[in-house]
Amino acid sequence: MEIVILLSGLGTCIATVYLALFASKQLDEQRIHHKQKSTVELLISNNNNPFYREQRKLFVDMRRNGENFTSLACKINESGAHEGKNATILAVLNSIEFICVGIKEDIFDEAVYKRMSRSSVINDWNTLKPYVMELRRLNGNNEKLFCEFEWLAGKWIEEDK
Repeated sequence: MEIVILLSGLGTCIATVYLALFASKQLDEQRIHHKQKSTVELLISNNNNPFYREQRKLFVDMRRNGENFTSLACKINESGAHEGKNATILAVLNSIEFICVGIKEDIFDEAVYKRMSRSSVINDWNTLKPYVMELRRLNGNNEKLFCEFEWLAGKWIEEDK
């Protein structure tokens, strides 16, 4: 009789551990799915946002026309015709940085973002790196400015080597 009680207790323990592991696995899968869905929804939202689309278009036009981004960064604290261009660049930078922070904090899914935006992120970083470096210099060599963007672009560039 003692063996039956011992075996039933052991069976209950094993079943409980199995159910706990199963529940944990399900929660992990739900979290991954939620991160992927959140990432896609954010990118769709950005694409449907008229302000962001306009800023992105202006930025791409500046790049295509050979704009001197370092020169614009040097004038960031001055008033003049370049203010709108700096506002456009900062809008694009802030949007990318937001997503990169979300990826680094494990809120957004890096693999999904990479599949959807890898070339844009790398091209944008290559274009805006001098701008960011100048902003950092102007702000007391503040390495934290747009550091998550630099981290993600650098990571993806290294993977290509």
